[in-house]
Amino acid sequence: MPSDRRLSDQQRGRYADVNSDFDDHDFDLDAHADFDDGEFGDDLDLEESINALLPEADRTGGPSRPRRQSSATFELDNQFLIPLSSTLSRSELALPADLTFLSALGLIIGMSIGSGIFASPGPVFAHAGSVGAALMVWLGAGLLAISGGMCYAELGTAFPSSGGEHPYLMAAFGDLPAFLFSWTGATVTRPGSVSIISIITAEYAVRLMYYNHPDPSSEALPSWLVKFMAVITILALTALNSMSTRAGTLVQNIFTILKLASLVVIGLIGVVKLARGHVVGDPADGSENFNHSSLFQGSSTSPGDYALALYSALWAYDGWNNLNLVAGELKNPSKDLPRAVTLGPLIVIICYLLANVAYYAVLPADTIANSNTIAMHFGRRVFGHVGAIIIPLIVVGSTLGASNASIFSGARVAYVSARASHLPSFLGKIHPRYKTPFNALLTQSTLSVVFVLFGSFTSLVTFYSMIAWLFYLLAVLALLVLRRSQPHLDRPYRVYTPVAATFLASVVFLLASSALAAPVQALGALAFVTSGVPVYWVVVRKKLGWDGK
Repeated sequence: MPSDRRLSDQQRGRYADVNSDFDDHDFDLDAHADFDDGEFGDDLDLEESINALLPEADRTGGPSRPRRQSSATFELDNQFLIPLSSTLSRSELALPADLTFLSALGLIIGMSIGSGIFASPGPVFAHAGSVGAALMVWLGAGLLAISGGMCYAELGTAFPSSGGEHPYLMAAFGDLPAFLFSWTGATVTRPGSVSIISIITAEYAVRLMYYNHPDPSSEALPSWLVKFMAVITILALTALNSMSTRAGTLVQNIFTILKLASLVVIGLIGVVKLARGHVVGDPADGSENFNHSSLFQGSSTSPGDYALALYSALWAYDGWNNLNLVAGELKNPSKDLPRAVTLGPLIVIICYLLANVAYYAVLPADTIANSNTIAMHFGRRVFGHVGAIIIPLIVVGSTLGASNASIFSGARVAYVSARASHLPSFLGKIHPRYKTPFNALLTQSTLSVVFVLFGSFTSLVTFYSMIAWLFYLLAVLALLVLRRSQPHLDRPYRVYTPVAATFLASVVFLLASSALAAPVQALGALAFVTSGVPVYWVVVRKKLGWDGK
């Protein structure tokens, strides 16, 4: 392995950098609308398409290195292997650098604000134990997202190509960690994200059926009905995306508007309630949620509780790293990327704190602690029975949009991984009539249904977050490794080392504490990640000729 491990030509084209944590977050699918009605020609050469996303000096045959031959074969003569975009020349494949700072800021805010804020406040409060501690968890999770974003800004400006954590892991640690990132993305984190958001959607939908039920806790809902509705959600949206990409984009735009509208309404109501002096509880016994004497009363003293509370809050913030996926499309990445990944999460922090303040200003603490459908109870308290129906309907629309986005993008992860021979080849084929990655969508929905049937919202969030934050940890660790192994690498932006060190220490605490508090989920997460190791050594290296034979 050469000393300069930024991205070697042998590494180029191994598998596409399409894995991203859109988890429960919406994104604009209009850019993909041409999948459905474009002209589909001969199959797209994978190496050429990836080269188009890389800096010129790093492309195959570029001035920095001689070209080396790859032994990979992709079976491109199969009639069903139609590319998800039209056959284009190298210049046409290069993504234009036309994203401004405001575009980048809007992108990261839009991808961060998702379904979590409508479901996570309950688990956060239940683990934290008090209003004050819960609000501090939300603030701490946001600051952790900002520090992570600053670290990712250095990586994104040093590697100004459209991609995710994969190129950083490849450059710093080599093939195996980068492959495991792709492997878990296609088999665990993407289907897991779909299942979590679908459960949120289902709980709100079922709660609408029981909107007169006196018990606000999630346990009061029939668990079989929640799981049934979650499965129906997954299958319906999978069918929609299987038959038409354009239909998925239309639905997505509508749901995005509903998501933003519901969050704005909740935040404004909370501010108005507090301004008018409205608080929950009896001032005589100190039970007001915002009474200074009881703000931190009942706070947990267990590190494990705070780790699990952080996971629930971080699920709502997830998306802070996604701007690096389009770093190559920023007009001025060295200037705009650091600003966007700092200011974007800061705006999200303010929105989330306002939403939580609104919840605590209107709802009793025990209602918040025992419910995953907090927005419905908020609507009932503020608007009566009408609010108990209207606001949950808006939230269901929002979470459906998040599910739709996750299903759409997750299938593309499996598709490209299969085209690069990292997953079974049938996942790399698309439907000859609908021009969609039908097999990948079907497989993803199957895995998502399994997660729904055997997991709950909180257990799945913990399981998903353990894997996601493990790779966030490795990515920031790669930043420090690359500073030593490639000291002369152009870094237009450098994060302060104490910021990176604080992020690493925080994530190590998060992973260790949560593993002790939830050992079953920790073992499951470890098993899923390590299951990719034998696949890599036995199948992938041999198939792609990476073993040097």
